[in-house]
Amino acid sequence: MDQGNLWSKFRAGDKAAFELVYKSCIDDMYAYGLKLDSDKELVKDSIQEVFIDIFEHRNAISEPNNIKFYILKALKHTIFKKQKKERKKAQLHEQTPLSFSAGHNFEDKRILSELDEEKKRLVNEALDSLSSKQKEIMYLRFSVGLSYNDISEIVNIDHSSVRKQVYRAVKKLRNSKAFDDYKGIVLFYSTLRIF
Repeated sequence: MDQGNLWSKFRAGDKAAFELVYKSCIDDMYAYGLKLDSDKELVKDSIQEVFIDIFEHRNAISEPNNIKFYILKALKHTIFKKQKKERKKAQLHEQTPLSFSAGHNFEDKRILSELDEEKKRLVNEALDSLSSKQKEIMYLRFSVGLSYNDISEIVNIDHSSVRKQVYRAVKKLRNSKAFDDYKGIVLFYSTLRIF
């Protein structure tokens, strides 16, 4: 079913369409959410809030060009809103920027366990050389497969800056001893998923 037809059925209240939207996005949402905030409960609550919100307001939402992009952007906004609320509760006066973590999940650990210890150290060192924004952009581009335009809306920078960030991040990673070539970088990022 194409995205337009799926969204139309979802807006009409079709539960099967809602379930398809949920199933096609949930894994990427959870993985991306954990990269934005390591608090699993906050991420789960945020995912639930996004789906409740889009279901309740489905008639007011125009058809997105890319459903997954729309939902990931909503998730980032929801997590940011929850983090801001948590900071206010803790009466922190300093605003901490949303930070993207390149921490490894269980699947990442399985993949990296196949590499020797030196390779693991080099990969971690290479990833640590990237800024938080670069880590997030690389993840969205190569793990989730979003377009540069979609990424620019999620991370709130212009399209050309996203391209430059990808270029600079790939260049940094290629210059490290961890990755032999561009394909190694893409392969690494394409395996960063969570179940």
